[in-house]
Amino acid sequence: MREQLFLFVRPPRPLWPFNGPSTAFWPPLAFASLAAALREQVRGLRVAILDAPACAMGWNTLAQEVQRLQPDYIGIGEEAVSCVEGLRIAKMAKSLGAGVVAGGCFFGNVAPQALATGLIDVVVQGEGEQTIVELMSVLPEGRADALRRIAGISFRDGEETVFTGWREPMADLDRLPLPAYDLLPVERYGRSSRNHPAMAAIELSRGCTHACQFCALWRQMGRFRGDQPVPCLRVKSPERLVEEVRVLMDRYNRRYLGWVDPCFNAHPNVPRQLAELLLREERKIGQSAWVRADYLLRDEASGALSTCCDAGLNELYLGMERVSCWDLSRLGKGNLNGEPVRALEMLDAGHPDVVTVGSFIYGLEGDTPESVADLFRAAQQLPIDEIIFIPLTPLPGTPYWNPAMWDATGEKLRSFDFLPRPKGDKAVDSLTAAVSWSYFTAWPWPRVRRMLGGLFAVNPRRRSIARHILTRTVPLTWAGLFAASQEQETTTGMLYPEWYES
Repeated sequence: MREQLFLFVRPPRPLWPFNGPSTAFWPPLAFASLAAALREQVRGLRVAILDAPACAMGWNTLAQEVQRLQPDYIGIGEEAVSCVEGLRIAKMAKSLGAGVVAGGCFFGNVAPQALATGLIDVVVQGEGEQTIVELMSVLPEGRADALRRIAGISFRDGEETVFTGWREPMADLDRLPLPAYDLLPVERYGRSSRNHPAMAAIELSRGCTHACQFCALWRQMGRFRGDQPVPCLRVKSPERLVEEVRVLMDRYNRRYLGWVDPCFNAHPNVPRQLAELLLREERKIGQSAWVRADYLLRDEASGALSTCCDAGLNELYLGMERVSCWDLSRLGKGNLNGEPVRALEMLDAGHPDVVTVGSFIYGLEGDTPESVADLFRAAQQLPIDEIIFIPLTPLPGTPYWNPAMWDATGEKLRSFDFLPRPKGDKAVDSLTAAVSWSYFTAWPWPRVRRMLGGLFAVNPRRRSIARHILTRTVPLTWAGLFAASQEQETTTGMLYPEWYES
């Protein structure tokens, strides 16, 4: 019997304009983890990963490569903004007679609509390593009764859309095999990047301890009680984590770690314990992570933050979201006792080499151009290196999503790009214009001092990041302002690389 091929594909896609070409596409860690599980546990199945963006492979070349490989199954997992590309590769797969399995935060939350296109055979919902192993053990038989016994999937049985119920998340993440890094073009990630050279994606934990309303990640990695998700944090052991770091550094020559956790410092002990093991082996490697402000204060008090910084943690992303406690409360964010400001002041004073990036959300109910301009000015008063303003985006799975937003072509979902640009909604576009005008006109002294300090910093990495952000923000903001003045909706704020169709 011929060995079957399961091919995970990340198709060509546009770039988020704040990223440079060398760091626009992080390693698809989910594919590497799923591939490792399949390779280890399913006999008679060959597994491969085709990461087209990392290889600067356009659609024409991708079609030739898929034709050459003749996969029996193609696995996809896109974000909402790249739904177009996900459906396009699914259509290509179908034309070759391949089955299509979709998963991830996007497809997992629009399973009935995605299946109705006829381009997708099975949607894996929630974490996939256990589910996909069971799925690929029975899918070749094509029996609906067998599929119905697999928790965590949706599929079509005739005219019926079947959801088999939520699978309990894996409790012990150390049971996962090491991600199949060998199936990725590892040498291409961050190859020419100044700030994230030779980077790798890695996870310390899954899930979160909080339930922010706008976030889909904790739901994807959470536990369900009936049809309601609840946060479910699980962490790998420090010993398992240092093993992964050794492999990345020694076998693949990786020199920067991008932690993909929804909240890297959710656990009070494991990040510090990992850092201690790295320092014991005299391993210092650059690291970036998303963190919570209240946990930063906790970690500073315990000494965990200093230990992590000693091991190389040098870039922190904080979801600041808003300034007022009322707004933070209705977003389910927490941090209602001034923790964000105190955490930033602590970092500024005690960890000056750590670059901080904060994101703020606008577009909440009751927002006006005046209140958004006030939010911009308030944010600029904070001791934070780089500030990003993001329109509230109604991601599938969150309370802001409405199934009527679904578009079977995916084109309307291009607006889910988290970019402040005109999108055809006059109310939101007026808020975006307020943000854009403020970027050019609102210059409180803390912002002036921070920008000059970044552009002329002694620390070369801090200086490079400041200049990088400035050169990408000005064109994007100016283009958005021009489009708003002409009352034009911009098709997308994403950048299409020259190789996209090649």
